[in-house]
Amino acid sequence: MKHSLLNHTLFYISLFCSCMYSTTSMASNRYYADNTLEPTQGFAWDWSAGGGYYIKDSYLVGVDSYADGIEIDLSLAISYDKFYLDFDHNQLSGGLVIGYSLVDKFDWGLDILATNIQAGFDERGIGLSDNDIIDELRGIKTRNYDFDTGLRLTRRFANSQISFEYLHDISSTHNGWVINTFFSHILPWRNWEFRSGVGLSAYSANFTNYYFGIDKDEASALRPIYKTNVSASLIFEFHAEYPINQDWVFLAGWLTTWFSKEIDNSPIISQRYQHKAKVGLRYVF
Repeated sequence: MKHSLLNHTLFYISLFCSCMYSTTSMASNRYYADNTLEPTQGFAWDWSAGGGYYIKDSYLVGVDSYADGIEIDLSLAISYDKFYLDFDHNQLSGGLVIGYSLVDKFDWGLDILATNIQAGFDERGIGLSDNDIIDELRGIKTRNYDFDTGLRLTRRFANSQISFEYLHDISSTHNGWVINTFFSHILPWRNWEFRSGVGLSAYSANFTNYYFGIDKDEASALRPIYKTNVSASLIFEFHAEYPINQDWVFLAGWLTTWFSKEIDNSPIISQRYQHKAKVGLRYVF
């Protein structure tokens, strides 16, 4: 009972803090060189809100490969001495991060980190969907959201940053590990700010099989048993921001994720890539 309650609690926390239903690594602005996740003197906080129009495709079989709509963009950063909480929805790879700074010297940082990595899905698609059961996914078990903790090592440069993370699932969802490496660069040009980043992630066999494997209870004539090994993904992200006035900022972004063959060969995966793009406005308080 306690285990079930913990999973449900972590599920709703992750769902709230990853509203865009990302498919893979859900990081925050900790990936960018101007991130604010540094030790502070006492309590500090900052937030912004806005909205945007998005288009995206899906990697699950039977799910419409094209979707669009309006989504709310929220960002909130709270810090107290060496503790911080960051919810970043402006970056397409954004999400919830809770952390503690162990070392912050000479442009190096070492943090303890907690975050969500993978969105859950079931017969109806990704997240808490009110859609009808998708025929191609009928009979699969529910894959829950995970919640992972670990260490993050960062090296900052003038307008760039490289980071390395080792995270392990503590929600008992898949009990696997994830390793993330991400390099980002920020290029100011006149009043524009361009952000680009490239990331490589590796996922343990436990992670890969939990989300993309098929056991004998899920197998059917069109969905064979599938078990695989360690998998990986590569992401590219680009953002552009332009201040319209003192308070309002225009933003646009593009995110592409490519999956390794261990994920792509799964019977419930329709394609080995996923794209998402958006344009919008945010108000900086």
